[in-house]
Amino acid sequence: MIEKILKKQNNITYKNGLFKEIDEISPSYINLKNPKYIEMEETYYSGIIIANYYREYNELILKKLIDTNINMNISIFYEKQDTYKTIRDLTYNIGNVGANIKENDEGRQDMEIAAFTYNDAKYIRKEMQINNEELYFLYIYITIYAKDVSDLNYYLNKLEGLLESMGLKTKKANFRQEEVFLACMPTGENNFIIKNAARRNVLTSGLVSTYPFITSSIFDEEGIFIGTNIYNDSLIFIDRYNSEKYKNANMCVFGTSGSRKIVLFKIINFKVFNFRNGTICN
Repeated sequence: MIEKILKKQNNITYKNGLFKEIDEISPSYINLKNPKYIEMEETYYSGIIIANYYREYNELILKKLIDTNINMNISIFYEKQDTYKTIRDLTYNIGNVGANIKENDEGRQDMEIAAFTYNDAKYIRKEMQINNEELYFLYIYITIYAKDVSDLNYYLNKLEGLLESMGLKTKKANFRQEEVFLACMPTGENNFIIKNAARRNVLTSGLVSTYPFITSSIFDEEGIFIGTNIYNDSLIFIDRYNSEKYKNANMCVFGTSGSRKIVLFKIINFKVFNFRNGTICN
């Protein structure tokens, strides 16, 4: 009797189908056949790996990226290294490389590379011992997406040119698109397949350049709504009479004939006048 009841329940389950909550957000199909991009529900995704950048980098890496109108996801991973072990390994390598430099001809090309490595290791050890810096492994991945392959390639080339102008060395994630895509997901999966390509050692002071919470919006607390930013659709509020932030209240508006420039100035002046007098007008 029990076997008949269980069999009946199983038949009902198979008849109705198994549908879970995750099926509601899962894509209908994922195409991984092309090594240059991922196709998912008529949207194409391609990844970029930031492989290297200047050691003494003073600017924010992500600021210019966020200011663009390119659709992208950015993921940053930090791995803190053991200070005692790092200093011990650096001291060991400095001793070995230093001995090789003294024994061999310093004019050879490989000796120049060894000398650069030697000085770099001494610099890192000095910063860690004297200035209390800590060593991290840094990984930065970027995923760009677009509705068309040609647009995707255009954005890729544009972003790579922008990164190279900032002194950053990039690599396209060909044959590693899936790993970079997953790394930029909220799950934060930093796969070992792409870690070797993206790993960059950086000291604590260098982490400031990777500060991710940046916005290109213009917002004054007591400002008047001017319009929206054409690059990221953020709202723009400007208090042009804030003498601490702006030297004067003058403004300049460019536009074609008939684009209602005068109307804009009248609206702004009307709103500012009523706002300053405590009157709320639309």
